[in-house]
Amino acid sequence: MNSLEMPFLSNPLIKKKICILGGMENYKDEFQKKLSSNSLPIDNKRNIGVNISKIDFSFKNYLKFEFLLWNIDCRQQRAYLRTLFYNGAEAIIIFISETRVNQILDYFDEINARFPSITIIFCILLENFTREDINARHFKNEDFDSIIKSNNISINEISKPLDIMEQICSITLKRNKYKEMDNAYIIDFIPLDLLFVNSNISDECNDYFEPETRNINIAQTINTDLLIEYVLNLKLKVHFESTNWLIINNKEFGRFSIYMKNGNVYYYPKICEKCKDDKCFKYKKAPFFICIEADDSTGWTNINGFNQSELLIITKILALLEGNEKTLPKSVVGQIKKLNMCDRFKM
Repeated sequence: MNSLEMPFLSNPLIKKKICILGGMENYKDEFQKKLSSNSLPIDNKRNIGVNISKIDFSFKNYLKFEFLLWNIDCRQQRAYLRTLFYNGAEAIIIFISETRVNQILDYFDEINARFPSITIIFCILLENFTREDINARHFKNEDFDSIIKSNNISINEISKPLDIMEQICSITLKRNKYKEMDNAYIIDFIPLDLLFVNSNISDECNDYFEPETRNINIAQTINTDLLIEYVLNLKLKVHFESTNWLIINNKEFGRFSIYMKNGNVYYYPKICEKCKDDKCFKYKKAPFFICIEADDSTGWTNINGFNQSELLIITKILALLEGNEKTLPKSVVGQIKKLNMCDRFKM
């Protein structure tokens, strides 16, 4: 047993949410049916756009996972709904037809615009083509080649659907050990007859339909490079443990860590720093996630005398410091331009 597995020994059941997407609705339903121990009626998917089931999974025979699988309808009539079901997912599995491989690019853009930290597994179902055929037809072109290299996408051949669950478990353990939560990308090739052994179902892949975005707040990935630059320029009493982790040592409470890619805050209790008892259940679970929300009266700050008005001024300072015609709001640029006109030329 290695150190990667140790933090979970005190927690016998790990609960995670998984979404499954893609235009192959019959195959998604069959996948859900084969892996799930309990499931809601499949009519839920047609009626409300999603069906939920439970997968009990044993990883390496001693770690118990309970996955809630959200089988999401990706047809055109449900496209405006599907992103509502993504929240809280640990991983997203996307079934990709061998004849619609370019849909990888569509789903890649859609999910990256909403998640700064998630596992994405593209499962290409092979029926008439081989991995080599797909590689030659698609992955050699500039768009695919650039995405695969720049995002360190792992490409594998698998032989059974449970291999996908193994991949999700392994990445989950690594994230909890190293506390690094960048998106993880995998492309799996699996022959259709190995995915659905002794099954006579058939399916035709739907087109990709872009979800509605006008009335939905998209959680864009944070520009960490720019954010870190400004934090350093402010010369605050903080330090960076790694590229993505900002450490704050609070005299009264202990150590806080902020993950710069999504703003999540984790707390390492002061009592645990003093104790260091590696057999303690609480010590093993640290650091703990802390939800920080704006207070009704003081907003985001708890500094005495420092309220929303003061924060607004800081925002204005940062905006005006390096603002230009392209980056400042149009209304502001319009006012500046009017004031920069000489009165003599107005006459």
